[in-house]
Amino acid sequence: SNGSRITCTFVDTMQASPMSMPRGTASQHLRDSNAAERESTKEGQAGGTFRSKANVLSGQPDMEALAASLQARDCMNDNRMDPGLGSGFLPGEERVRQLTMRRQNCMWTFIFAILGVVLAVTDNEIRWDSLDDFYNVTKISFTLRVLVVTTTILTLYFLYKYYETLINLRRLSGIRLPPGVSISSLKGGGYWSQFLIDVLIMLPQPLPLLDVNVTIWNKGLGRASIYELNSILCCLMFVRFFYVPRFYGECISDLQSESTVALGRMNRVKIDESFILKYVIANSMQVVIVLTLLQIVMFAYMMMVFERVVDNGALQHFANCVWLTIITMTTVGYGDEFPTTLLGRMVSVMASIVAVVMLAITVNLVIAKLTLSRAESKVIAVMDKITLRKDLKHKAAVVIQRWIRAHKEYMEGERRGSTRGGYMMIPDFKSARRKNMDLRAQVLSNLPLLESINDFKETSDESFSNNLQTDVPELVGNLSSQLVQQEKRILELNKKAEEVNNLVAKLLAKKKQDTLQRSRA
Repeated sequence: SNGSRITCTFVDTMQASPMSMPRGTASQHLRDSNAAERESTKEGQAGGTFRSKANVLSGQPDMEALAASLQARDCMNDNRMDPGLGSGFLPGEERVRQLTMRRQNCMWTFIFAILGVVLAVTDNEIRWDSLDDFYNVTKISFTLRVLVVTTTILTLYFLYKYYETLINLRRLSGIRLPPGVSISSLKGGGYWSQFLIDVLIMLPQPLPLLDVNVTIWNKGLGRASIYELNSILCCLMFVRFFYVPRFYGECISDLQSESTVALGRMNRVKIDESFILKYVIANSMQVVIVLTLLQIVMFAYMMMVFERVVDNGALQHFANCVWLTIITMTTVGYGDEFPTTLLGRMVSVMASIVAVVMLAITVNLVIAKLTLSRAESKVIAVMDKITLRKDLKHKAAVVIQRWIRAHKEYMEGERRGSTRGGYMMIPDFKSARRKNMDLRAQVLSNLPLLESINDFKETSDESFSNNLQTDVPELVGNLSSQLVQQEKRILELNKKAEEVNNLVAKLLAKKKQDTLQRSRA
């Protein structure tokens, strides 16, 4: 919009250094920005921007103004010539190119990392199933391990290119960093710890020509268990699924886009893997289900690898391990199957800890999904109100019907029991009060009538409380809105009164000045 261009020009004029522009364009850029500012002042287009800046200076920042300022800074950076780019693209085009490369490098990093896990698991299962024919399977295993190492090298390469694009984007944002991808540039960009974690995640992997056995003592068995080191390294490769949140944020959603990062900067929130994981888990039941299934498969496979060294153990089969993992993660614990090795018990403990977190997240999501919105609560309140009104009418009709029936029974009893006639009936007319008292006693002694009256009373009280809960907030809201409107009107009247007072003061001063001039004349 025009306001965005004016804001961009204004911020660019205030912040951009003329030395960073080509010769002969700085003065022209300044003249254009001043002309745009004068034009915006005349036409009133930049009023919101100036008001937002006034709010920031007064301690009341406007989020729209801050977002516009960040967009203006990006616009400034896109139009600033940086001699350190080393490419033939303009800064704006370079930013788009670097963003595209960042997404592609993240995608290939994730693909090769997960492909290495699949190849390592395949190699581990082939070696276990072919122990009797060990020499014939050596070539296949060696080939698979070479492929695993190759995927790791490719992952590290694309990881390097990913951080290179991140550092280039930092440079395009105006941050001075050392050339290339080095420790100083990673620390200057704030990526050193993240880069170190990513490299450490990629280190565990099966290696060719590494046929080493590891002996671990198991107290549950009373003897030691012998594992292949490559099998343990294969299980440690599951930490590569740490790249899933980054892949989701970069390649599937826009959680790591420039606008999201700018919004996070305004609120001092770092948009990283932990934030993406929190956001996705807190808002998507499908993602939680997928993560739970993935954890079940990983823990079950690790359980099988660590427990199948036991002779004639039930956990040598993957289905039994899946059953044990599900029973453990759901805190049921039948006790029909249980791990006996030290590493198997460690996997069971990790599955229990992770399950507590996932169950808490699942309960929170279910509560959030079942919680009614304000509009839904309003609809249900109106429906309950209509239902209570119908129920109240029905029970009122039942009360009237039973009251008439009880009155008829009383009058029929009076007629059947009356044996007097002539003047003997005159006292009966005079004792109408006594008859009414007898009628009331007779009616109140009718149990169906009393039950209907009690039901009507309960429904009436419930309807009254329901109407009170519904009407009081609406009444309070209406009164508060009317009060706000009245306050605005009072402020407007005060302003008009001040204007009138100022006008009267000016008129009096002018009249006094005219009187003095006349007296001097």
